[in-house]
Amino acid sequence: MRLLRDKGAVLSYSDPYVPALREDGFALDSLPLQNGYLGDVDCVVILTNQREFDYRAVARTARLVVDTRNAMAGLQGDNIVRL
Repeated sequence: MRLLRDKGAVLSYSDPYVPALREDGFALDSLPLQNGYLGDVDCVVILTNQREFDYRAVARTARLVVDTRNAMAGLQGDNIVRL
């Protein structure tokens, strides 16, 4: 997180099981995906496959999705990058 922040990134995250992140003077609170902010971010990175998330809606809304957990299995789109 610090590396991205130091390079000027504005970070946010959503996780129903981790309500807050605190590290090295850095603090983030989990945001519910229902707030509709995904269309305003440059990139969504999926680090954990959570059943609670509507990945179809994420694929429709986000400009770019980097999927590291195969959460987007079965979904297609030019905005989806699978690692």
